[in-house]
Amino acid sequence: MPLFMGLTAGATGLVALSAFLWLYAGERVYADRLISAIAGCF
Repeated sequence: MPLFMGLTAGATGLVALSAFLWLYAGERVYADRLISAIAGCF
């Protein structure tokens, strides 16, 4: 269970960070690149 909680916390943090950076940069291209990079990991 600790592993699942760690993955959940990591995913939540990653989403929050990406959302903050997207709002800060205001560029859709950055979000698309980030999503592509994340999808590439899987």
